[in-house]
Amino acid sequence: MALTTDASSEFRDGFPFVGGATWLDLLNTTPAGEAGPKELLDGSERARAWLTAAGLGDAAGDGNEALTDLRALRAELRPVFDDLQRGEALSDTVLASVNQRLAGISGHYALRPGENGPTLGLSLDHTAAGPAALVALDLARFVCEAEPARLKRCAADNCTLVFYDRGRNNTRRWCTMSLCGNRDKVARFRARRAAR
Repeated sequence: MALTTDASSEFRDGFPFVGGATWLDLLNTTPAGEAGPKELLDGSERARAWLTAAGLGDAAGDGNEALTDLRALRAELRPVFDDLQRGEALSDTVLASVNQRLAGISGHYALRPGENGPTLGLSLDHTAAGPAALVALDLARFVCEAEPARLKRCAADNCTLVFYDRGRNNTRRWCTMSLCGNRDKVARFRARRAAR
């Protein structure tokens, strides 16, 4: 479920997908703008577009309901980022909210053909649960598997995007090298040049 990022997939349909996990990409749907946070999920069509870009398009359902639920989940998860980054446990309120969403997902095991023989996998039915349930599932998997020390905020002063550093050395500083990292390099180059 967690999305990996490479240079070709950092931005899709105008949305940043630099977080390294779907729940982080949902948090990044309110990046810094000139007049404060910019709402990228500014209507049901944009919510459906984000879900499609995130690979959750088949869970879109009713656009207005999806938009409301995604925004509510995003608001609940904002403080979760900071709590996890500090190594704190999820609050009982967050656990209850995530579990309530997860309860709407059902599934069954299915045997499928594979390259090296059959594979057994769990097929999830999330139609009744809605797209926010899939984001909650991504968070649930994340908190069970991830290292909190790898949760970071972009080092750029004017950027509010968050991400999970999957690099071996855990030294990533920017949400994306193509934007914030490049701006920093250019600024440092100009500062060195001006100092000469």
